[in-house]
Amino acid sequence: MSKILDLPEELFEVIFTLLITTPTRWAHALHRASFVACTAARLRLVCRQWADWLYQHHLYRTLTFDSASRSLAFIESLRGRSRLLPRAKCQYLEVDFLWPSQNPPRSGQRDMITSDILESLVGLFSDTILTLDLKFVDFFTLPTRTIEAIGRMESLDSLQLDLSRWPSGDLGLPPPDPICFNSLLLEAQGLKSLHLALPVFLPTLEPGRMVGTSQYPAITHLDVEVTCLSPDVILGLSIALKPSLKLLSINDFGRSTDARLLLPVYETLRGTIEGLSVTSTSSLTPILDLTFPKLRVFAVHDSRDSLSDLLIRHLFSHAPIEAIAISSDSAEGSKPPFALDPFANLPQLQKLVFMNTPCDYSPAPMYLNACQVHHVRCIYLDHNDVSLIMVRQSFISV
Repeated sequence: MSKILDLPEELFEVIFTLLITTPTRWAHALHRASFVACTAARLRLVCRQWADWLYQHHLYRTLTFDSASRSLAFIESLRGRSRLLPRAKCQYLEVDFLWPSQNPPRSGQRDMITSDILESLVGLFSDTILTLDLKFVDFFTLPTRTIEAIGRMESLDSLQLDLSRWPSGDLGLPPPDPICFNSLLLEAQGLKSLHLALPVFLPTLEPGRMVGTSQYPAITHLDVEVTCLSPDVILGLSIALKPSLKLLSINDFGRSTDARLLLPVYETLRGTIEGLSVTSTSSLTPILDLTFPKLRVFAVHDSRDSLSDLLIRHLFSHAPIEAIAISSDSAEGSKPPFALDPFANLPQLQKLVFMNTPCDYSPAPMYLNACQVHHVRCIYLDHNDVSLIMVRQSFISV
């Protein structure tokens, strides 16, 4: 009689996926990582076969480091492991409290991670990392050697650059390097997704012309925090990435950003963009009466406006919208009924996606009724990753 230990790896993968499926809302991949790692660690005790398979495929799939001492201990541990044993695979690497220069200032919070340590971490998984999430102390810069190490990462398709939540308190910061970010993009030619939540700079030869941008990777998803970047940089990236860009995510997190500053960005991409994600509908104010002839997916994460009032504007009624994603919080509870049929002018609409939903979630009846009238499917997701919604719609390839 066959036993569970005799199951093929493909079937065991299905079982493990079910074991790590919970009713919890996972807004970010890192939130789920510790639970997955704990589950894998417990199951490794069953037998050597499971121990090796889980070590290789799941134990270190997502890793996060925020101190030099912990990073160095991990590096030493893996380097001391026998080459005859299975090799761990990491797909998501987050490095926080990253000081890119050689001599970090003293901090009472923890020891900062240097660029040398970052290179070592990247080198351990250079052929398996899909997402590299870097959080810098105070400012962004990287040595040429580190940039080249990132460029050698064979599978890297998503790069996230952010500021650490722990500033150094050092007021004597060096001037920004205008070449660094440009060099990083030129090296990381496999990138498909770029998330920017810190100041970066694009060097210019003359107004409107960016250095080397024609050689940038074919990025399909640009995600920007507009309060951290100058409008000129966002516009420059939009122009440079326009041939490949499919999804634009604009984040302002409720801050008072003048949406009119983004109008040149929208005008640059309006003829080609297929997906648009915004934190709030205030980011749409300058473009509600413009047309986006290829826009198929729209997402809003914090909407206090009536969906029916929003969808009658030209931006939506003259676009081939197939999927709309909204926050689950904005579609629950007692709300006044729609004044108009929200989907009356969206003949190609197929799906209404509710993001960050718990397992027992149900939207307000008026959403369900509108979907039923127009034969629109309701989709419930435990995350708010719009790029995954685009993948499901087959607009972005993986």
